[in-house]
Amino acid sequence: MLLYDTHNGRHLHFKSTKALQIVNKIYENENLGSIEIDTSDMSNLETHNFIDTIVINGMGKLQSQQEYPVKPVVLLPILSLNFDVDKFKDITNAELCLARDISNYLLDVNIILNNSCNQHCSQCQNYHKQFFCCFKDSSTEKMNQQSLIKILRQINYYPVRTINITGGNIYQYQHLELFDITNVNTKKEFNFYVHYLNYQENHYVDNHNIHIIVNFPLNISRLRDVKSITKGKNVKYHLIVEDEEQYNMFESTMSEFDIEDFEVHPCYNGNNSFFFEENVFMSKEDILDNNTSMREIFRNQKMNANFFGSLYFFPNGEIKANPNEETIGNLNDDGIVDVINTEMVKNTAWRKIRFCEPCSNCLYQYLCPPLSNYEKVMKRNNLCKVKF
Repeated sequence: MLLYDTHNGRHLHFKSTKALQIVNKIYENENLGSIEIDTSDMSNLETHNFIDTIVINGMGKLQSQQEYPVKPVVLLPILSLNFDVDKFKDITNAELCLARDISNYLLDVNIILNNSCNQHCSQCQNYHKQFFCCFKDSSTEKMNQQSLIKILRQINYYPVRTINITGGNIYQYQHLELFDITNVNTKKEFNFYVHYLNYQENHYVDNHNIHIIVNFPLNISRLRDVKSITKGKNVKYHLIVEDEEQYNMFESTMSEFDIEDFEVHPCYNGNNSFFFEENVFMSKEDILDNNTSMREIFRNQKMNANFFGSLYFFPNGEIKANPNEETIGNLNDDGIVDVINTEMVKNTAWRKIRFCEPCSNCLYQYLCPPLSNYEKVMKRNNLCKVKF
């Protein structure tokens, strides 16, 4: 058993049968968070040590019935979502949910404008499966103008705040004028993701947030040029690394170029498992060193914070909740609200939690960060360094 204090991250482990029995009794509905312990119970060393440990660590309190004759009531926290997503599985409840405006569940929109690019990144097809990134494929498709207009018009009235735009080389897309600040809702945040070798000055793009993607082999001269021509613009760098050597080189380059706003994205290439084991996988200590709130623990029991609220719109009209999952709609046939409803019912990504083995048998199941695309790509159910 793991007892975890969400206020300070203090944690206690017990294998005691008596300890398990006491905690289970406390959580029985009729006991209302407190139970009676008599002197015969306290004479049991196992029980005595457990209660002492709990009291010393501030996780419980022992009160004398002579001083407090009225049994205390402790309102134990329970998971009770105002809008339990499981209700969507029932047709009647689904209709009720729709009436409550489920557009509020849409948190960010990801638009892939085209699939064409002249670069030849060795891991191009792997990047976008692991983190939001540019990519290309052999289809060289591009989103037609009316489809893009349809997306922008619909989300204009949605509470969604973040719109991420990428493609192969987005500068090959012919309708970037649709992102002119006079055409879009400026209360929403538009982020354009472009590869540093493709970046070029563009009025429609540069008036928004620019995210520069950098990978290896590194063209130092080109990166220096990009740093120079984006000076004064709202720019963030995304560095893709596959091993320690690349990470160290990036760290040195960012320091040399005086770039502070950057994010590192490890990329699994099929042959760098050791790099991931050392830098991405988590140990028990890693999990417990992070003070996890009660809100996060409850959230991890119902939804995936990495995926929830995201929709991906592809050039061919397909809509997905995650690039690695099945299609849940099509721009030509479905409204966004219908796609949201489909995802809530089918659960291709938004509510994927750690319910499979070995996580389902782990004490840290809901303290651990939610499932990510790394597990999907690496064909694993967890990213644990060792078996706990």
